[in-house]
Amino acid sequence: MLEWSFFCCLFFVVTSCSILVDHNQKVLAPMWNHNIQMLNMDELQKVKIRTAANLIKSVVTSEEFKKQILNHTYNGQKAFKDNKGLSNLEIYTIIQEGAETLSPEKNSTMDVEIELFHEKTTTIGYTYPHTGRVWMNTKYFDRYTPILVADNLMHEWMHKLGFEHEFKWSRHREHSVPYAVGYLIKKLSKQHLHSK
Repeated sequence: MLEWSFFCCLFFVVTSCSILVDHNQKVLAPMWNHNIQMLNMDELQKVKIRTAANLIKSVVTSEEFKKQILNHTYNGQKAFKDNKGLSNLEIYTIIQEGAETLSPEKNSTMDVEIELFHEKTTTIGYTYPHTGRVWMNTKYFDRYTPILVADNLMHEWMHKLGFEHEFKWSRHREHSVPYAVGYLIKKLSKQHLHSK
């Protein structure tokens, strides 16, 4: 009886864990999730953040996201700009592992604090290398849909994973990891919502 209970328990654990595998059958990470601390927000703003985070989760755990990351091209090659010398597969793996620079545990989780502020500038959001916090400007946040918030949140989280981009605009900047992955979240979130 004890052996049967153990078998049933093991079967439940194995079948309830979703594992992502690359084309070489190497296990990358268990099911991806998010852990977001929200500061300086009312309940409606918190709902928007949660909705955006859930959109990110649905995209990041999809096969289409994996396909698009692996096949992203820059200058005629399968690569991102400002990729720290990493391949597309390595970048995908880093996203799945969720090990932020300041919290290097590979927990397959977006761990981030979000604080709102208001400023009459063109800054949508920002962060610093020495903190796990992201700031979002209510000038944009309050009128943004959850899809646009998801784009911005993913962009800022890419900085938490150690990726950077040019400070000034250029036509190449959209191929950097933060911009390209953020835009991909926006694109696939729209598809996800339309498919429901």
